[in-house]
Amino acid sequence: MAIFAIGDIQGCYKEFKNLLNKINFNPKIDKLWLTGDLVNRGPNSYDVIKYIMELESSAITVLGNHDFYLLASYFKASPWPYSENKFYDILSSKDVDEIIMWLKNQKLVHIDEKHEYILVHAGIYPKWTFDEMLLLSAKIEESLKSKKCKEFLETLWTNNPNQWSNSLSEKEKLIFSVNVFTRMRYLNQDLSLNFDNKSNPDNKITNNSSPWYEFNNNIYKKYKVIIGHWSTLGYKEKNNFISIDTGCAWGNKLTAIKILKDKKIKKIQIKC
Repeated sequence: MAIFAIGDIQGCYKEFKNLLNKINFNPKIDKLWLTGDLVNRGPNSYDVIKYIMELESSAITVLGNHDFYLLASYFKASPWPYSENKFYDILSSKDVDEIIMWLKNQKLVHIDEKHEYILVHAGIYPKWTFDEMLLLSAKIEESLKSKKCKEFLETLWTNNPNQWSNSLSEKEKLIFSVNVFTRMRYLNQDLSLNFDNKSNPDNKITNNSSPWYEFNNNIYKKYKVIIGHWSTLGYKEKNNFISIDTGCAWGNKLTAIKILKDKKIKKIQIKC
């Protein structure tokens, strides 16, 4: 059995299938980890999500911000401008309800204790303990599964609060946590979320902010964290952190990594 992780697909079905062929993925014995953002931007979001659904337990995906945009579009969760997204092939399909039900039941964080990996779309907030991370992700997942999913989604389209505190209300904690798990890139020096900067850190346009993974957290000492989301960062492996969104939807590459022993990985890429 092999475990492969693949970066953001974003509706690029042809490239996704080509990459699966290149890595010789066998759904009968192999496992596939997906960093989220299955949909949008690319031309075939429906085909991507239906294929992953058919893989059943052979595939594990975490939710990305574009997957949240699809949920918001389906529920017409104001104030999100759902008409601006490329979800027509899904929203107009006869099995759209089944797709949305499946999406609502996906994880924010996947933890593999055996191999000591964490899969998450954007990142993990440095001030959180492992238990806090688990609790917050579980509460978000419960909110998405609930009958009040639309009401929950309608609270999310804000950058505030941008700093963590135990004194935040339950609603504020979940808003902050969704932004961490699905949108975070940079943190200011006071550990507040900085959404203005999306550049590659090598460009030195930091505005007194740093990539979230530069801040210490005991979680990173044990687990290797795999993320997508940050296409301008591209492929990057540093200590117990690895970024694998390499911008397929922008015409760059789609990346897979094969999980080897002792937290070693093998990179496989195709051009998009």
